[in-house]
Amino acid sequence: MAGAVPVLYHFDRFDDRIGVLPVVGELAHTEELNGEDTIEFMCREVPTKGDRLLWRDGEIWREHVVVRTDEPLEGLCSVYAESSLCELLDDFIEEQHLVSRTASQALAIALAPTRWSVASCDVTGTAGCVLYHVNALWALRRIAEVWGGEVDPVIAVADGRVSSRSIRFRTQLGSWKGLRFTYGKNMAGCTRTVLEQDVYTALYGFGAGLPLTDEDGRYTGGYRKKLTFGSVNGSVNWVGDESARLVWGRWNADRTAKVHSFGQVTFSDCDDPAKLLVLTRRALLDAVQPKVSYEIDVAALDGGECDLGDEVAVIDSSRTPEWRLKARVVKRMRTFGDAVICRVTIGTVKPVDYAQTATLAANVAALQDDVAGIDGNLSIATSVQVVESTVTEAIDDLDELSELDF
Repeated sequence: MAGAVPVLYHFDRFDDRIGVLPVVGELAHTEELNGEDTIEFMCREVPTKGDRLLWRDGEIWREHVVVRTDEPLEGLCSVYAESSLCELLDDFIEEQHLVSRTASQALAIALAPTRWSVASCDVTGTAGCVLYHVNALWALRRIAEVWGGEVDPVIAVADGRVSSRSIRFRTQLGSWKGLRFTYGKNMAGCTRTVLEQDVYTALYGFGAGLPLTDEDGRYTGGYRKKLTFGSVNGSVNWVGDESARLVWGRWNADRTAKVHSFGQVTFSDCDDPAKLLVLTRRALLDAVQPKVSYEIDVAALDGGECDLGDEVAVIDSSRTPEWRLKARVVKRMRTFGDAVICRVTIGTVKPVDYAQTATLAANVAALQDDVAGIDGNLSIATSVQVVESTVTEAIDDLDELSELDF
């Protein structure tokens, strides 16, 4: 359809209205679950880094911040802008220990130093984590990971400008619309990626480390053993999927029966066997199918248009036996021009781009419990400081890349 390119309302970094920023040619909008949300386009005017671009996307408003411009001496300016959530990179959290908090409480703490608020939250249950020397965006992504929710920014507009910025925290974005994708049909431009992760038909589940004690309950020192859920699961410390065993298991020694392929999962913050059992069963749902993604034009989907997070039934008849998977739209890229061209990635795993850009911080958080478990007496704060010091020393020992030849 003509005129598909959205109107970009142009504001400076202090939210003062500049006007409209005309797009020359096409505008590309890319979004991922709990990850990337960017727009890229060409224009004759040159916006300033930090300027804000407000635009209408169907029934919702979106706001992006200019983070990079390529400005040749002659020709058009290329603009790359990220979701205004990126401003949370500039808000800092020194130290917060979240223990047995609801998702709403955790979000309120993470967003406290920001101008963002919580619009709604339908994620239930309590959990915990440590936020130590991190920016507010990393904290938001960490909460999404630990509490098992998905972030949806909400931009409210009044009197021609943004009136509020908030977060809608959902158990799952998108919905089931009856969409289906058959690999081998309408395959122009399709890319299938099968990831290296193994398929497991049964999982052992482990929780928090338990201190070793004597008969009187006194701590005896040494190492810790991890919590299991055998006490609430018929003395068995694993859960399995019998249907998956028949498809993804393997023969026993004399080929008389198919046996499980075992994996393990650890929830270091869980200290309740019943909850650990529930978490392990939930993890098994993802473990019993191959980690695969399909990048396709939306026209290859049977059933119509899709939104980010929508569920899709996948039939891959190129495999024997054929794969029948439940996947989601984990990435969507729309190009607005004379018409709207949509390309999506549907997959059985969620992208975690934020973890790739904050690997060091994530490793510090992951190592925290292991360090605390060395003698069972270290406090959380102390263990974080030890790990941070160790990692910092390791970084200081690295060669400066700028001095190396490539």
